[in-house]
Amino acid sequence: MTTTRRYAVVFKAFFIDDFVRRRLAQVVAAAPSADVFLMIDETRHDAGPIDFDRVIRYREADVVALGFAAVSKGALLWYNADYPLYYFQHLHPGYDYIAVVEYDAVPTSGLDDLIAQCRAQGVDFVGEPILKSLDLYWWTHTMLRFYPRAAIRPCLICAAVFSARAARHLAERRREQGRVYDLPHAREWPIGEAFVGTELALHDFRLRDLASFGRLTRYDWWPPTHESELQGLGGEVFVHPVLTGRRYVMSVFKSGFLSGLIVTAKVSLGWLSRRLGREPPALARLSSSRRPVDPV
Repeated sequence: MTTTRRYAVVFKAFFIDDFVRRRLAQVVAAAPSADVFLMIDETRHDAGPIDFDRVIRYREADVVALGFAAVSKGALLWYNADYPLYYFQHLHPGYDYIAVVEYDAVPTSGLDDLIAQCRAQGVDFVGEPILKSLDLYWWTHTMLRFYPRAAIRPCLICAAVFSARAARHLAERRREQGRVYDLPHAREWPIGEAFVGTELALHDFRLRDLASFGRLTRYDWWPPTHESELQGLGGEVFVHPVLTGRRYVMSVFKSGFLSGLIVTAKVSLGWLSRRLGREPPALARLSSSRRPVDPV
């Protein structure tokens, strides 16, 4: 009898509620040959009891203790979204592949086949390129101290796959950059989503776009997909961001305004009404007038 080699899935969250439990259960169902770990960021508060068999509780200080630069403290693990990967590999170095999935990224098909293809083809990284022009991309300037502009290759890493050697390389490069970084703020510190693809491409690692594994039409940073829509999206490889309740409404409002899409009327009032109609009107009114308690 042939035993399938296990790979790891790191499910990242910063709080626990019924929504996160449903998302975690869906990831477990999508990866029957994987060891799924819940990585819970307790920097801001203790997550409390968790009924799951593989839980990693960690804080910003735990990652910094491994030699990674403490740039953007308080938002360290958001700005450096690659850091949890390195912390996980430090704890569990034996996996040949690690899939990292954020709590609002939902696989609608199996991950085993995706990993099997990566193994067969020697793929080191799977992520979805951010196609925005570097002139318009928010974080281009953060890369320029360490990388030539022409080499910058930002990727969404809310759902991504890394080979063990790619993760080790990225971790060492982060440490190297941290040793020469001497500014108090993140103005010239590479943001995680741009660092990963740029660094691996420059060193000839084998990269594949997430979209090459199937349909990927509901996968971006905005607008959010409401959890109730998932049943009709079974043909997608991943859907992101998936939210519900106040976090969903806050994402529609907050991210829409920040991007200028609502302010410049690039989305219609009908579109906005349909989006917000998935939640009770009272919640939409309350959320539009308040800042979110948690990041969305």
